[in-house]
Amino acid sequence: MYDRLRAQTPPPTAEGWQSGVVRRVDRREARYVVTVAPDDGNRSVEVTVSDAVYDLFTGRLDRAVETPADVAGATVWFK
Repeated sequence: MYDRLRAQTPPPTAEGWQSGVVRRVDRREARYVVTVAPDDGNRSVEVTVSDAVYDLFTGRLDRAVETPADVAGATVWFK
């Protein structure tokens, strides 16, 4: 299960992070589910995060986010 999400490049010493592009964001059971297409070409994955993590994440994106649909197309890092 993936549950960590970053809007900025992880530090070089951080291990295990994969990069990808957000395809969609949904709400399920009081959580945000961010569907990410990994850059390595593997099948899309779902990253499930709390409201607090989602708010922190969207606040650090390089774009304005008014709705979850605004996150689609953003480059992210996850693990």
